[in-house]
Amino acid sequence: MYARYMTLRGRYMTYRGEPSKIDAVLERMDGQDRAAVEATEGNRGFAVLADAGGGRILGASYWDSAKSLRASEDALADARADVAKALAWALTVERFEVIIGFRHSIPARGAPVRLSRFEMDPSRVEEAITLFWEESVPRVKGAHGLCSFQLLLDRESGSGMVVTASENQEAAEAFWPTAEQLRAAASERAGLRFSPPDTYTMIRTTVCFD
Repeated sequence: MYARYMTLRGRYMTYRGEPSKIDAVLERMDGQDRAAVEATEGNRGFAVLADAGGGRILGASYWDSAKSLRASEDALADARADVAKALAWALTVERFEVIIGFRHSIPARGAPVRLSRFEMDPSRVEEAITLFWEESVPRVKGAHGLCSFQLLLDRESGSGMVVTASENQEAAEAFWPTAEQLRAAASERAGLRFSPPDTYTMIRTTVCFD
């Protein structure tokens, strides 16, 4: 499974004093853009996230293979460009392999989602994957209030991120000490270099990991 993350960044979560502009873009991404993505062959769902304080909107599409991901690039490029133009915000696109992905429950609208980005030596990728499977996953699966967990990775560059969605803010805060311990272990034993985590709010997700 593979994922493409599109992030729109601006100074504030407003557009020239018009918060309704943001609402319109979110509605479009969760409406016609979602429909276009999900109608594309090989798609496994789409997630829309927002960071009001940081001025970011994120659209994440998931694909059943690297081939499907590549084939969708041209078909969906215009939609990505139109959204960026509507906001006059910067657009970045990242692509990852979904190394680990599981879900206990579907995050509701407003659920907190934490993205922990990292960099590592590509030669240690398999070592890191083994560590996550053997030590991180067993601990994470039992976390109270955790909706989903993902390990995304670009094997060639060594960049990636851990994505967790929780039922509510209390559950996210309760899980964080465990997350910090797992981050420390991955850093010490596999050389992962984590950035401070980013927190988003879930708008909607239809991603299927099964």
